[in-house]
Amino acid sequence: MAEYQLSTFDVVVRTADQVFIPNDPANLDRMEYEAWLADGGVPDPYVEPSPSPAPETTVLYDHENRLRAIEGTPPLALGDFVDKMKGKSNAV
Repeated sequence: MAEYQLSTFDVVVRTADQVFIPNDPANLDRMEYEAWLADGGVPDPYVEPSPSPAPETTVLYDHENRLRAIEGTPPLALGDFVDKMKGKSNAV
């Protein structure tokens, strides 16, 4: 992992403390970042966040796991629950 990561809107994130550094040449953190780049630093690429499930999916997921707790079966992970809702049979 690099010391910096690219983000949206021309903002850079310092990975050590998750500080957002704007594209402002007068910003001291930005000057430090630019110097790091000039010395050969390569920032980590921007990673698109995974989409959040719809609120109704979250409600159904919570309900399913409450029922599983009453039945004494292990809870499902959210991904397994979504697969089950889509009709994929690999979910428990």
